[in-house]
Amino acid sequence: MKAIFKREFLSFFRGITGWLFLGLNLVVYGLYFTVYNLMQGIPSIAYAINGMSFIFLITVPILTMRVFAAERRDKTDQLTMTSPVGVGGIVLGKFLALACCFAIVVAFIAASPFILRIYGTVSLKESFTSVLGLLLYGLTLLAVGLFASALTPNVIVSAVVSFGLIFLGYISSSLVSALSLSGVPAKILGWYDFTTPLSDFLSGSLSLKNIVYFLTVIVLCLVLATQIILKRRYTISKKRLTVSAFSLVTIIAVIAAAIVGNFAMTKVPDKYAVHDMTKRKYYTLSDKTKNILSKLDKDVTIYCLAKKSSLTYDYEVTLKKTLDNYAADSDYVTVKYVDTTKNPTFASKYTDSELSSGSLIVVSGNRSRTIDTSDLYETQVDSSTYSQQVTGYDIEGQVTSAINYLNAKNLEKIYLLSGHDEMSLSSTFTKTLTKLNAQTATLNFLKADSVPEDAAAVIIFGAQSDLSKNDVEKLDNYVSGGGKVFVALDVIKNSGLKNLNRFLTDNGIKATSGIVAETNENYYTQNQYYLLPKVNSTKASADVSGTLQVFMPFSVGLTKTNASGINYLNLAVTSDKAIAKNSLSDSNALQKAVSDTGTVKKEDGDAQGQFSLGLISINKKKGEVVAFGSAYTFSDEENQMVSGKNATLFSNVFSYLLPDDSKNSVSIPVKSIDSTTLTINASGIKIFGFLTGLILPLALIVCGIVVCIVRRKR
Repeated sequence: MKAIFKREFLSFFRGITGWLFLGLNLVVYGLYFTVYNLMQGIPSIAYAINGMSFIFLITVPILTMRVFAAERRDKTDQLTMTSPVGVGGIVLGKFLALACCFAIVVAFIAASPFILRIYGTVSLKESFTSVLGLLLYGLTLLAVGLFASALTPNVIVSAVVSFGLIFLGYISSSLVSALSLSGVPAKILGWYDFTTPLSDFLSGSLSLKNIVYFLTVIVLCLVLATQIILKRRYTISKKRLTVSAFSLVTIIAVIAAAIVGNFAMTKVPDKYAVHDMTKRKYYTLSDKTKNILSKLDKDVTIYCLAKKSSLTYDYEVTLKKTLDNYAADSDYVTVKYVDTTKNPTFASKYTDSELSSGSLIVVSGNRSRTIDTSDLYETQVDSSTYSQQVTGYDIEGQVTSAINYLNAKNLEKIYLLSGHDEMSLSSTFTKTLTKLNAQTATLNFLKADSVPEDAAAVIIFGAQSDLSKNDVEKLDNYVSGGGKVFVALDVIKNSGLKNLNRFLTDNGIKATSGIVAETNENYYTQNQYYLLPKVNSTKASADVSGTLQVFMPFSVGLTKTNASGINYLNLAVTSDKAIAKNSLSDSNALQKAVSDTGTVKKEDGDAQGQFSLGLISINKKKGEVVAFGSAYTFSDEENQMVSGKNATLFSNVFSYLLPDDSKNSVSIPVKSIDSTTLTINASGIKIFGFLTGLILPLALIVCGIVVCIVRRKR
């Protein structure tokens, strides 16, 4: 077999075939690598590999078409057939020669992440998961091409058959979706689908099922090729009938083994068979979700309003993988896909709202919750294309919230105070409350004599006008009885809100009259009023503790009055060099100051030291007041600046405030898509772009041409 391997491998490079195979594959990869990775700065090579996968439709038939067909045409196969090496050894030797040729391509591609690491952080786990997928995908196509070459003595026919078989595996998943196939035809095409397993690898999912699938296809093709050659080898033998029968039995046995092996892998739970290699663990369920699933004691069914095979976009693949993990982690959770083209009225049993394709309905007993597609993903308009781009996945957050909701005995109610021109709580933060299974309602003290008894908490968010003394009295009575109040201040209006500040003082918190500016560069970004405080590790902030976690622009400072009977949780603090610009308490002066790019310095009347930006006071009755110096902290734009960490802090605080019987309610933050790009200078783009996309491939092709010319002259 070693001699067969050596002769076959060298034959690729004694002519132009091997050089052309290397050059064409690498030139296409180099072009995609240059565009996606060097020019756009994408730190993953998965995009480049996905882009170049089509070229195998051409290069694999070119490499494999002569492996057996040319020998049969030239009658030189008789020398091979009469060699002491078994037919299986011949087939394996030739396949290993093909594999080594392809391995050279893979080796060059595997080196490209290290080029990118020169310019920034690159996840090698993700990159090499993609490389592994490419290797298995390529070996599978080579095995198919080798099988096609064994079918005929005509090299052209071999190439055409190889192209047809590879092309069918390339488009089978698209055919199922485009033709809306179901039943047996869909299953057959699903068994012969090469692109879906490759896509799983490229998306950062290391699946043992896909590895087994590719390996079984390779083995099956090699066995089929062996049996075809065996049958031809014994054509003139007296034992022809016996050999034919043996070949048929062997083929059936191998096909059956492949089917059984792949079927067995489908029964292996995903938590053992599928590993999330993505940097941000897009498909992996958090410990909080796993804890909730472990406590389930009744059945939950998740209906996805789409045909499973039609969910092919990256974000839809993430949806499928995440739902699979719910089913894998709990025996009580079942996932079902509903083809709405065949069952268009299914959703009407649970809601009157119009749900888009890919929406979810989570059902348990007589209760249900619907989750529209728009709530599963965080999107943003791309300024260059003016189209919606998915920037984050909220699949786990929404589904876990729905499961919690279905199992909750009581739903908490949070009131938003109105009547004082309060700022609106933005969508990200209202969704956070919904994910905590808290209902929201407005509270106007002109219509209510007190805080309602069913209130789990009251939110005073960015009041623009002052509360009345009567309002403060109602709030004081509520807190003294064990109630919870969340206050977020607007620095521009705060100095005029005497009664609201008196309410805070009554509960052990004093706000500075002016805006806080930082002088320590580690505690602000761009502008000295754009604060990056240190978040302390407390019961209400543990998930975002540390520095550079949350963004709090335009904040007043908070201090403790240390009143008798009051305890504190200090959530977020400035450095000890921060300045409270008490001279900037007037709204006009503030607006002018925050637009000034000059250095902020301490002036007469200003206080300097460490200030709290988030503070909780707790009285003897367990009544609590949560104060934040900046209402702007809880806005969508500021939240995006720190990849959703502000929303995580908000969620932590309300998880802490909710009564003990609802502590299982958690809000899973949105998993932001890694939008970090590499900054590659122009010279780097030119050097590595020309090297990978032009110089190296061209050099290989030229080398092949030179070899051919030299051999012909001999």
